[in-house]
Amino acid sequence: MFNTIIKTSLISLVFNLAITSLNFFFGLYFLQITGSAFIFGTLTIIGPLVSLMLTPIMTRIVDTGSHKKILLIAQIISFVFLVVYWVVVRDHLDVGTLSYVYILMIIIRVSEELFIVTLKASTTQLVEKYDYQKLNASVQSATSVANILGPIVGGLAFSLLTLPFFISLIIFLVGMSILFTRTLKLAPLHRLSVTDKNSFLMVIKFIKDRPEILSLVIIAMFINLFASSITIGLPILVIKQLSLSKLVYSFLESLTSVAMVGGGILLTVHTIKDNLKMMYQSMLCFTIIIVLFGFPELITRNYLIIIGFLGILVVVFGLIVVVANTAMTTYLQIEVPENKQGGVYSIINAISQLFIPLGGLCYGLLFDRFESYQVFISSGLVAFVIIIGLLLLTKKRIIKGI
Repeated sequence: MFNTIIKTSLISLVFNLAITSLNFFFGLYFLQITGSAFIFGTLTIIGPLVSLMLTPIMTRIVDTGSHKKILLIAQIISFVFLVVYWVVVRDHLDVGTLSYVYILMIIIRVSEELFIVTLKASTTQLVEKYDYQKLNASVQSATSVANILGPIVGGLAFSLLTLPFFISLIIFLVGMSILFTRTLKLAPLHRLSVTDKNSFLMVIKFIKDRPEILSLVIIAMFINLFASSITIGLPILVIKQLSLSKLVYSFLESLTSVAMVGGGILLTVHTIKDNLKMMYQSMLCFTIIIVLFGFPELITRNYLIIIGFLGILVVVFGLIVVVANTAMTTYLQIEVPENKQGGVYSIINAISQLFIPLGGLCYGLLFDRFESYQVFISSGLVAFVIIIGLLLLTKKRIIKGI
């Protein structure tokens, strides 16, 4: 069991590190060549659009095929197209060849989405039920590490390495993840075969008939929207409103990442007894954290107190993200039949990714028009009302169903 958790986490770390580094690297290239922030921003939209368009197809693939084969195919697709790009484009990258980058990134995001959804749906085959949380938490930590290191690796590569050498490095990382995946041992699936052509509609019906699962899908949508208040608002609060240095902002960002990694490690040894209850508790804490982000500039001008206060908030925010993600994933793995897990995860992933850029756009406009404390406090209160409403509605529907 322990070897499986370590191996699965390592696969997730290596593959996600490769993809995250590649995204950051090409984003910088786009910005350098075109000088357009809009074109640079289009790279962030590729993932959500791919997720949204592929959700019905992902249901059919993940819920009917061999998970190990799908994991391998997803990574092999990335590997092959990276090699083709390396051969065709080489070191020639300008405005005329950016279309090749778009094609490559679309293919990469397709394979990444397929990999992420399938890996989540494979938990029931990799470990026993009582180890679901440990595996989810470990993979969450690995993903967090990849998200931390990805921009660092991509930024250093952009400054120090040639394009062919960097692509070769990414090809090597993806190749390593393929070799690790080949060694995974997945137990046979105990599920009914899915032959209905409308299997995606079956998943939608299943979610509608399970109020607690429907509430989690809705929560995933709103939380990614409201989380943008922190990701967009923190640099505005720290640098613009409070006139603190960029070093302070970098420190706070690093604290969030460290908290996420630490939270994942903690959850590998501490078991959550009630995942659904923990999910709602985490979300209520999340709304309170958003409100508290609006207080530093109102209550004091002592910069040491402000930095300490914000440091506590970002650490708690990072822990909440890990706990909520782990609790939700574990709950779904236990409650959702194996022949519908791929569809449920695809829907949640698509909704989550779609609302990240939408949240960034909305909060970018809000922070331009209003003071940061007004945006934080109002956002937290609105999020609190939504979470309470979903909780009451879910309980009412469950009791009515009984």
